[in-house]
Amino acid sequence: VAEVHLSNESALVAGARKADATIRALDQGAGHIQRFDDPGTGLHTSLFYFCCHSSQEVGRMKDALRAMRWASFDVHYDDFSCNLDHDKKTVYLHALPSNQTLLFRWARTVEGALARANVTCHHPRKSKFHMTLARVSPAYPVDFAVATLSGTDFGTHKLCSFVFEGEHFYAYDCK
Repeated sequence: VAEVHLSNESALVAGARKADATIRALDQGAGHIQRFDDPGTGLHTSLFYFCCHSSQEVGRMKDALRAMRWASFDVHYDDFSCNLDHDKKTVYLHALPSNQTLLFRWARTVEGALARANVTCHHPRKSKFHMTLARVSPAYPVDFAVATLSGTDFGTHKLCSFVFEGEHFYAYDCK
């Protein structure tokens, strides 16, 4: 997984903690909450789900990501949504950035860099970018949570770098 760590952004941490309190309150002790991502240590956005690559391909991927020239940009998390996992037993509750178009344009840049390195991205980015806050069962009042938290301004993160296999990859204007 290539991801950006977000627990160093105080506004995002504060927004996630407020949302967590709302999510807990809406459960009313019913036990439908499976788990939270710890705002202080676990907030992140998965950028790519890289998998099924040989060690040689991973090496080429890292070389391509190191050489990729890209400028930093702000990612503003200012909405709330959910999605049902393929197992149909887990609903993810997450903050959404409003600038999805910019993020998808950046994702195409990454995928293009990998293609030029002769690596096929097996899972090109198709789903919306998000910051998962909680996992709940389908019995949780998901619709009410989404209605309650929609439009919440969680804060902004300047995307200067991301992590893949323990290595940081930086925008040219952030090194």
